[in-house]
Amino acid sequence: MGLAIRLKKRVEGFLLDVEWDMNNELLVLFGHSGSGKSMTLQLIAGLADPDEGCICFNKKMLFDDFLKINLPPQRRSVGYVFQDRVLFPHMTARENIGYGLKIGNKKERDKKIDEMFKLLYLEGLENKYPGQISGGEKQRVTLARALIGRPEVLLLDEPFSALDNALRIEMRDLLRDIKYRFNVPIVLVSHDMLEAYSIADKIVLYSQGRVAHVGTPQEIFSNPLSSEVDLYMALNFPLLLSRF
Repeated sequence: MGLAIRLKKRVEGFLLDVEWDMNNELLVLFGHSGSGKSMTLQLIAGLADPDEGCICFNKKMLFDDFLKINLPPQRRSVGYVFQDRVLFPHMTARENIGYGLKIGNKKERDKKIDEMFKLLYLEGLENKYPGQISGGEKQRVTLARALIGRPEVLLLDEPFSALDNALRIEMRDLLRDIKYRFNVPIVLVSHDMLEAYSIADKIVLYSQGRVAHVGTPQEIFSNPLSSEVDLYMALNFPLLLSRF
């Protein structure tokens, strides 16, 4: 199983021009803010249309400008967690998670919701509202809602940026657990060096709308391929570089 993309998208003078692929792994899109990482997720999910290119997942074409293929978001089997946790404040945790499940009768839906509470360690929060639970619990509810439909790929747009360091570490551990339990490829947008280094199977480093380097965390951070990437790393991550 795998995802392969080749995308071009111009927005207000900015050109995204990227190509990469992944297998069933946790891939981190890494780089400065404004380098096109979040835009890439939007294009994969079908929330925006590329100008050119193709998106193929598990040999199924989601988008191809030449073949005139452009599946709508609801047909792409994508779980998406935005940077700002979007939970409905008037709904309980159970109702929020169930909102992400559009099919099945009540008995089937209840069974799937109960399963998500168990898998995401949310037991006891079923009837609580977003304002009554912690930041980490809100994040788990958001992830549960994205996963309840059993998507074929999970897209995460800096989901932990608003959390404190302790919770960020907890969420990284949770992502590894999700990867194991759900057996789902994950694309995580981040500009946090420690997050990328500690969690990724593969890193795609973005620079000004283009792919500057692709590799394992060790390859990216210890052996940059170009002077531009070398300077990027030296200026931003001297503590990490000093460890090698």
